[in-house]
Amino acid sequence: MLKIPRRLGELLVEHGILSEVQLLEALSAQRRERKLLGEIIVELGYVTKEKLDSALAQQYGSKLGEILISKKLISFEQLQNVLEEQKNSVLSLGELLVHKGFVTESELIEGLAEQYHLPYVKLADYEIDPEAIAKVPLDALKKYCVFPVKIENNMLVVATTNPEDVIAEADLKFLSGMYIKFVLASKSELLSFLE
Repeated sequence: MLKIPRRLGELLVEHGILSEVQLLEALSAQRRERKLLGEIIVELGYVTKEKLDSALAQQYGSKLGEILISKKLISFEQLQNVLEEQKNSVLSLGELLVHKGFVTESELIEGLAEQYHLPYVKLADYEIDPEAIAKVPLDALKKYCVFPVKIENNMLVVATTNPEDVIAEADLKFLSGMYIKFVLASKSELLSFLE
């Protein structure tokens, strides 16, 4: 189902980036000048290009894009380019951003950590509990590209790149007999630990 973007002006006012008076002035100028609303509010000095790009990402429903734009790692144009390409790709938004060289894998994971409010762990620097690894067969870990790092309060803490993978979470819970708590790690690091 196609998500209909919210109106940019409403979004900017709702988040306190633009006042209602500024929005009305910008809309009036838009009718006279026949330009995009975003261009006008930047020209009028109401918002910076970066704040506008972040709001545009939010308008299109891309929380990750919004975070990466706010960190000045990508532009809205780059996000649009990747969102368009994603329609015909099996890769995730993040994978495409890395593949195109717009962000590094580490920058992507930091953005995802902020999006999901999960810790980002660097496995090479982490003290991994061998008991945690023994809880799940290696073939299952490879299948889901995950790696158990420790046991905490009767929960298996598992490093992943995809905390939304409910199938992986259910299988890991079944195989380990424990509740699963995800943390984020880079895919390249996960793959090296799974070899």
